[in-house]
Amino acid sequence: MIWLKRILILLLALLILAGATAAYLVATFDPNDHKERISAAVKEQTGRDLVIEGDIGLSIFPWLALTLGETWLSNAEGFSDEPFARIGEVELSVALMPLLRRELQVERVRLEGLALNLERDARGRTNWDDLVAEADEPAEDDPGRGPGDGAPGLRDLDVGGVVIRDARVSWRDAEAGTALRIDPFNLELGRLRPGVETPLEMSLTLHQEDPAMTADLDLNARVTLDPVAQRYDLRRLAAAVDLSGEPLPADMSARIQADMGVDLASGVAGIERLTLETLGMELTGQVRIRGLDTDTPRATGELRSNTFSARTLLEGLGQIPPETTDPDVLTRVALELEFEADADAASLTGLELRLDDTRMQGSAQVSRYDRPAISAELDVDRIDLDRYMPPPSETPAEAPPAEREGWPDDVIELPVEMLRSLDLNARLTVAEMVVSRLNMSGLSLTLTARDGLVEVKPFTGQLYEGSVEASMRLDVRESTPRYAFEHALQGVRAGPLLDDLTEGEGLLAGTTRLQARIDTRGNSIRAMVSGLNGAGGFRFTDGAVKGINVAQIIRDAEARFSGRPVERSDEPNQTDFSEMQGSFTIREGVVTNDDLRASSPLLRVRGQGSADLPGERLDYRVDTTLVATLEGQGGRPLDDLRGVNLPIRIQGPFNDLSFRLDLGPVLEERVREEVDRAIEERIQPELDEQRERLEERLREQLPRIPGLR
Repeated sequence: MIWLKRILILLLALLILAGATAAYLVATFDPNDHKERISAAVKEQTGRDLVIEGDIGLSIFPWLALTLGETWLSNAEGFSDEPFARIGEVELSVALMPLLRRELQVERVRLEGLALNLERDARGRTNWDDLVAEADEPAEDDPGRGPGDGAPGLRDLDVGGVVIRDARVSWRDAEAGTALRIDPFNLELGRLRPGVETPLEMSLTLHQEDPAMTADLDLNARVTLDPVAQRYDLRRLAAAVDLSGEPLPADMSARIQADMGVDLASGVAGIERLTLETLGMELTGQVRIRGLDTDTPRATGELRSNTFSARTLLEGLGQIPPETTDPDVLTRVALELEFEADADAASLTGLELRLDDTRMQGSAQVSRYDRPAISAELDVDRIDLDRYMPPPSETPAEAPPAEREGWPDDVIELPVEMLRSLDLNARLTVAEMVVSRLNMSGLSLTLTARDGLVEVKPFTGQLYEGSVEASMRLDVRESTPRYAFEHALQGVRAGPLLDDLTEGEGLLAGTTRLQARIDTRGNSIRAMVSGLNGAGGFRFTDGAVKGINVAQIIRDAEARFSGRPVERSDEPNQTDFSEMQGSFTIREGVVTNDDLRASSPLLRVRGQGSADLPGERLDYRVDTTLVATLEGQGGRPLDDLRGVNLPIRIQGPFNDLSFRLDLGPVLEERVREEVDRAIEERIQPELDEQRERLEERLREQLPRIPGLR
């Protein structure tokens, strides 16, 4: 065992010699004496000035420790005079003996007062291009690189901690016209070893100059870095973000929790147990990304929200929630969805939206992000849109309807460029819907848009015991928008429909069949009304025209003409009919009807005339013929008018129509007939008797006249 003792004595002697040598070097070597040589070397390699204003400290055993005081590196030529980088103090301690075994054991790294100035000029050059221009790719046969090893020789990396305090990073991009600054930036990382979890704390404030905005971030997490396995994880991440500034309608705050990980070896990344809380809304979900090692990575995930108030969300965004007829709407909203996305397309599946008492389900897809092609489907169970409409105004209009100055001529600004670029194919179905007090069911429509042509075709549904089928088109391919509508109603009960639409003031009742085709063009309501063109036809059965009682009009007119008092009646102010039909044409906003036909047990009606929509005036004549006595209709019988044409004139502005029955010619003719009949019945017999007497006397006198035989 003597040889072992000799070896130990030799090792001890070597250690003493090494310690003595290190002590001598520390005592006799001052790195501050070499500042100029260090600066000159940097100048020779980079062409930049390195100025070491602070002291350089160096210790060798048992830790190779380096401290560096105030130091800055000049900016690249052609950029600002501000230094490219400046540090207040750097401290680095490395264990010496493990380093000899190709093991990096760092006690800690401390960096105080870092200021990094990053710039891009108007030509796209950056102020660090010259620093990386000479960098060579690592050799493929580098002995220090193992399979999948991203850091040669650092398999046993051990860093006691990393501390960065009061750092500042600025970025100015003259090419894009943007300026950003992170100030301050603080980071503290615990003991760092490959594959071993360590705590992380980080805080920063991001400033944007134009428009001015500030973002504060505080983050805590458990970090695992494994360069050899190429896996990096953030567990139990908890972050708080506070935003303020000009682009935002109000200050905003958000809280985020998640587990995040990246596995570069398998090309997979993910976010698990994600929670985002902001403005009363909480989103939870997860995200998976596959194919990071390929040219076509793909992300999948799912998100779901709590039941939140859209009103609270809008208020938090600095917006005033809309006033609605029902103040309780927009208070119960919830969302669920699944998604997939890659570099070329994205899709939403399993989409479910709950809005108050309404449930919506659907899906959506988008491709070609540069010019998106969108397809979507949405199924709605039931919704009352009137609850979401503005409440009726309690203040009177500025002017009564009679004083309105025609149709509005304000230009309607359509998003023309957006519509021309829109590529959309969407389908909507609604089981039950109320809009403008109209009750509809079984609605289905397909909306398409491409190259400025937007179409709803077909639009079908059930409406008041009947059906509706329609199509609509908006064409913005030219400078003036064009509109077209086609619709057909079959078996619809017009009375309840119009009563609901007009709050009980509908003018027609009956079972309806209606077809119409209408088109127009223009940039304002006035232009569109003036440009209306089209045609159509209609047929009503077992109905009534409300607002006009033809029988009462005839009785009133006949009484006034005859000098008798007008009879009062409790009849409804309407004219019943068993059938009414006709057709119409529209030319430049003027609606013309020449073939109105209506019949009832009492009346036969023919009508013709026009409605000038731009001028808001009606000129219409109704020729009415009594085919039965008015007795039993609540008034005195007018049998004498049976079979006589009774013209009713409807004229005037839409808001002040007058109904006038012209009985003058009719009654004048009846007077003449009465006079002729009286003459025939009373005077003519007397004349005949007198004639006979005269003839008798003449016959008696004839023989007495000379010359007569």
